[in-house]
Amino acid sequence: MAPSSLSTDVRLLGDTLGEVLRAHGGDALFEHVERMRQAAKRAHDADDPASRMQARRVLADEAAALSPSMALEVSRAFTLYFQLVNQAEDVHRMRELRRRELDAGPAAVQHSLFQVVDELETRGATREQVLTALGDVRLGFVFTAHPTEARRRTTERLLADVRELLERRDRAHLTPAQQSDATRALRARVEALWEHAAERPERPDVLEEVKAGLWYLRNVLLDAVPRLQRQLVRALEASYGPVDPLELPVPVWFGSWMGSDRDGNPFVNDGVTERTLELQRWICLDRYLADLDDLVDPLAAAAHRLPPHAGLDAALERAAAAVPEVAHVAARRNPHEPLRRLLTFMRERLERTKRFSAGAYARPEDFLRDLKVLRDVLRAARATALPDDALLDLIQRVRAFGFTLANLDVREDSRMHRRVLAELLGEPAYLEMGPEQRIEALQKLRLPPRDAELSDEAARLLGLFDTLGRLQARFGREAIGTYIISMSHSPADVLEVMKLAELHGLADHLDIVPLFETRAALRESADVLRGLFAHPAYREHLRRRGDTQELILGYSDSMKEAGILASRVGVLETQRVAARVCAEHGVALRVFHGRGGSVSRGGGPTYRAIRALPPEVFGGDTKLTEQGEVRAFHFSGADLAVRYLEQTVGAAVGARFEARYAPRREMEGEGEALEALAQASHDAYRELVEDPGLVPYFETATPFHTIAQLNIASRPAKRRGGELSLSDLRAIPWVFSWSQCRTVITGWYGVGTGLSAMLENGGEAQLHRLYDRSPFFRDLLDNVEMTLAKVDLAIGRRYAELCPDEDVRERVFGRICHEHDATRAAVLRVSGAPMLLHDDPVVRGSIELRNPYVDPLSYLQVEALRRARSGDEPEAWDAVARVAVQGIAAGLRNTG
Repeated sequence: MAPSSLSTDVRLLGDTLGEVLRAHGGDALFEHVERMRQAAKRAHDADDPASRMQARRVLADEAAALSPSMALEVSRAFTLYFQLVNQAEDVHRMRELRRRELDAGPAAVQHSLFQVVDELETRGATREQVLTALGDVRLGFVFTAHPTEARRRTTERLLADVRELLERRDRAHLTPAQQSDATRALRARVEALWEHAAERPERPDVLEEVKAGLWYLRNVLLDAVPRLQRQLVRALEASYGPVDPLELPVPVWFGSWMGSDRDGNPFVNDGVTERTLELQRWICLDRYLADLDDLVDPLAAAAHRLPPHAGLDAALERAAAAVPEVAHVAARRNPHEPLRRLLTFMRERLERTKRFSAGAYARPEDFLRDLKVLRDVLRAARATALPDDALLDLIQRVRAFGFTLANLDVREDSRMHRRVLAELLGEPAYLEMGPEQRIEALQKLRLPPRDAELSDEAARLLGLFDTLGRLQARFGREAIGTYIISMSHSPADVLEVMKLAELHGLADHLDIVPLFETRAALRESADVLRGLFAHPAYREHLRRRGDTQELILGYSDSMKEAGILASRVGVLETQRVAARVCAEHGVALRVFHGRGGSVSRGGGPTYRAIRALPPEVFGGDTKLTEQGEVRAFHFSGADLAVRYLEQTVGAAVGARFEARYAPRREMEGEGEALEALAQASHDAYRELVEDPGLVPYFETATPFHTIAQLNIASRPAKRRGGELSLSDLRAIPWVFSWSQCRTVITGWYGVGTGLSAMLENGGEAQLHRLYDRSPFFRDLLDNVEMTLAKVDLAIGRRYAELCPDEDVRERVFGRICHEHDATRAAVLRVSGAPMLLHDDPVVRGSIELRNPYVDPLSYLQVEALRRARSGDEPEAWDAVARVAVQGIAAGLRNTG
């Protein structure tokens, strides 16, 4: 069989899909798909404008001529095509990495741990310096249930099967019979994808969202993390010689908001949170039990072949004391195999740990101690591979995941706290008090009697604190030890939660974390921190929590409010100021980056984002959100997960080395230049969103209402009912809708005005210096450039025509076109490139290949929206529009 390539895999998948379409949908469906595909290709490839225009007319006519049932099938066909192609691209990513490693060695793989460590050694870094930098790194990857995943879990599982089949064909030398079996299995998955209902019949409940996220932890990350640790050991040994794997830290850990994020979601309750922790614990312990079973044969060493070992004797004594009723069973079953005897005890204790019964391991550290004894005995017996095979993987697994799998963060809105406290204090005026008055009033707060009549909101909040204490006692304090306050604006917002925690006996066991989301909140953050650190009770609380202050930076709401450039600059400046304030007060800073999947919401390559941070900002102790389709992009397979984790850890190690031993200096005038760019960009963006026609345009010229109807999340698309306003609209549907209509303004609008203002005032040389010498500015512009490459204003015009108010339509879309042209021209002028993505041919090629095939879905969606709004079979056309949402998201590899 010929070696696989991206083109052969895409051709195989396309041919298989074509056969399935003919067999299951008939020739008419296949021919409609082909006509639209060819017309879309001509619309992009034709040399003259007249031919391109004619091709677009064919697309429009074809879409208009279809019945709603046929339009639905055609939409499903293009959607499935993109979903399949995405799997081929993921397989190809790993294929190319393997090829580079085989051709030039592991250090040739870009952003790999091998490359990072090799470069540090070349720069003169000592072993101790690299290990110190590594010791600084503590990266938390936090799964959220934000509704940015437009696919069903069934679809995800079937697509994972497709990816695995492609990988098998790629790596194995198949006999003709095996090749035939693989081809049949691939077609079976494509048929299943075609025949299953791609839409959820109803919105998922919270536990369904939890289970969807836990799939990645259970099926991917429990395997990926030990592999990451092996990569780390190999990379260090290649440059610095032998390393004991257990002397290295595990630089990654995992957290979750799934099942515990209450902000705006009334369906997250105490029972859901407890059930989430139960599920997570069971996943961990079930895996560890299976791992112990797999060690039974490898650890069958006879007693006379093992040296005397006091640690083993002590472990057996501890185990017999913990579960004495098992001692005779272990002795009878393995009288001359002490390692197996200890395994018998360990297995029984793990089973009891699942049930919270007597003899259980109280903490994962106790289980780890027994595992390390097994390894120590094998090493003492001069085994070299056996101690560092499956046993080491289990040890690393337990070090990373403990018994909780992922630490839960609770999140609630500061405004809800304020309303409840006003009720508990019996002071309605509390709602209107300033921060200092509120802090003073808190001294009078007492818990109400158990039988007091409370509002539902107050009962829910007080019940939460009761539940937190109970859950920490049951699952361990690390299982749910962070309380996040959305919409934080003052020290009072944080002190309110601390007071409630104190009254419930939890203040010593909770990190209380302000979330700064809006542009104003980002600017106020330094004053908030100073106010907190000056408060004696809070400063004492911090001391008891290890003198570490965590804060969350929200990219989404600041972008929605101020535009991408002003938002990013504001987030950067907030980190700089927070780092200074914390340093002044002897407090360590942990930054939690609330990044979304798209560039608009803080997304983009994580490696680049970390290396773009100034050295004084990145301390290594950092948390990152993993949401929706990006979660699938990073963690849908073990190879992909190891690669992403390796890149992120490598970036963090490199950044910490530079911060400690070779700090780079900020370019003179960088801060002032960025602030000037941000202000001009902000003003342009505000002119757009404050246009009174913007919201009506958004409601009619994008598929916002279709997106709001999608059954992809338990949380509503906007914060309050009633008439739509920008302030009440959540950032995800805001970004998602602009992406669907192919203008993607959230990823670039205002940047052109900002750059042009400086270019026109003699600042071109300064902008070139910024691009060359500021990693932050270059990363920002590179992300804007990638977003611009996905824009198609010709398609955007068709969506604009859905807006019934001609004046609004021409004014708003005209602004979008003008700013787009200005942004594109200014970005190219600053970068000096002849075309967008000139220096990234892989991404450019992918976008150029994808965009033509997204066009039929856009034409079908526009037609579906028009027909549904006209009252022409609205339910049937609404279904077409919803399926097109999935297809366009898959084609652009972006939702919110």
